Amino acid sequence: MPVPLDPEQVELTGMLVEALATSRASSMDPFALHTAIIQTHPHLKTKHNKKEWLNLIPVVLEAGHARCGMFEKVHSSGTNGAKQARWFYISEKDEDRERAGLLEELMPKQKRNETKKYKQYYYKPLHKLTRWDSEDAI
Repeated sequence: MPVPLDPEQVELTGMLVEALATSRASSMDPFALHTAIIQTHPHLKTKHNKKEWLNLIPVVLEAGHARCGMFEKVHSSGTNGAKQARWFYISEKDEDRERAGLLEELMPKQKRNETKKYKQYYYKPLHKLTRWDSEDAI
């Protein structure tokens, strides 16, 4: 059973929803979310330092995912855990139907679904070739 959110986490959930829903990007990592939230709500700069925010944001995103599925994570081979994973908002699963309805009207209509899927960006290096194959010779 998910742990209930404290008032600060409830407020942050709303700010994350706002940032994800109104962004032109279809998914954002915690660094981009932090930047968007601080630009929208500059008074929050003094509430926590950047490191604390970057620890708190993934916790709130994971809690929203576990609670109702309103946040989804884009799994990628090139990311280093939850701090670099990209997240997106699913208004249909938002537990606050009034907020979801309002944001559906404000959300950019053409978000790319391709950026919400797993991508293999890093490949193992090839073995070192010591000589050419005879068929590759000129």
